[in-house]
Formats: sequence, C-alpha cells, structure tokens
Amino acid sequence: MAFWVYENWTAESKAVIHRDDCSFCNEGKGIHSEKEEGRNGRWHGHFEDYQDALNHAKRLGRKVRDCGFCHPK
Repeated sequence: MAFWVYENWTAESKAVIHRDDCSFCNEGKGIHSEKEEGRNGRWHGHFEDYQDALNHAKRLGRKVRDCGFCHPK
C-alpha cells in the first residue's frame, strides 16, 4: 500500500494523507477533472509508507490530518 498527500491551499490550508486506493485520491489523480487540477491544491507522492507521507505533509507547513474515509478512527 502506498500513500499520497493532498495539499489544499483554499480549504483550511491543510495537508491530508490518503491511501492510494482511496476514492478521493485515485492514486494521486483525485476526483476533479484535469481542467480543475491545481486550482485548489495539488497531490504529492507516492510514498511507500505512512511515515514518509506524514513527514512530507509536515514539511508543507499546513495543518496535517488523515483522510476520514480511508483512515477512519
């Protein structure tokens, strides 16, 4: 399993960690059309393990959280 980080600079200025098979991540392609890509944020990855994704997300300087769908608590 691999992980991706979505850096969103419009909604709460956050970085969200997703599993690559998450329907919102779609292996770093997201859910938006190519035309909308980059308007609200961008994908970073892929990362081989969660800790690498977390470390990268922290370096972005935004609030970091896990996806509520693919990382339910």
